[in-house]
Amino acid sequence: MPEISSQLSNPSLDTYVKLWKIEEAADFFQKFPASWVMPSINVAHKSLESLAARYCLWELMKSLDLSTLVLHQDDRKRPYLNHFLWHVSISHSYPFAVACISKKPFTGIDLEKKDRNVQKIAPRFLNPMELELWKDDALKLTLAWSAKESIYKAWKQPGLSFQKEIELQINADKLRAQVNQEDSFNVAYEIFDEFVITLVNH
Repeated sequence: MPEISSQLSNPSLDTYVKLWKIEEAADFFQKFPASWVMPSINVAHKSLESLAARYCLWELMKSLDLSTLVLHQDDRKRPYLNHFLWHVSISHSYPFAVACISKKPFTGIDLEKKDRNVQKIAPRFLNPMELELWKDDALKLTLAWSAKESIYKAWKQPGLSFQKEIELQINADKLRAQVNQEDSFNVAYEIFDEFVITLVNH
């Protein structure tokens, strides 16, 4: 079974991550409850990604005896559980999918393929200082894009500006973030051969 081991899971912090490489057909992943809301997706592989991410979340929930909870979707199509303690986030980029469940109220996870030409969009999501530092480093650009995506998911603040309101520092093996020039926190991440994952758990 193509589950990929992730170091981002941290049970001592009530945070659990499941990562999957998709090699199965859609039927394999359609094991979560029929009551779970699925977004309407017309592209076959995008639908498969979404199924796999929900499968990962369902497997995590079963392992935590949370299978009675129901996954909903808000008006901006973000998944959430009908429980005030547990927070979820999912991400996917074919052929990979990931899910996270945590008791931390600011929880967001993102997965990005390394082959994406992120240089083209960098001026839209980086501030001038970040762009100057990382414009020639494809890995750091991908990490920065993924980190800001994770933060955006975690903050659940419509219109939060990647460029103006989320600031990053990438130093050696540490990724630090600040939102709205207020709270500063670490963003956990892993780098694989084909993709990167970032996790906000704050």
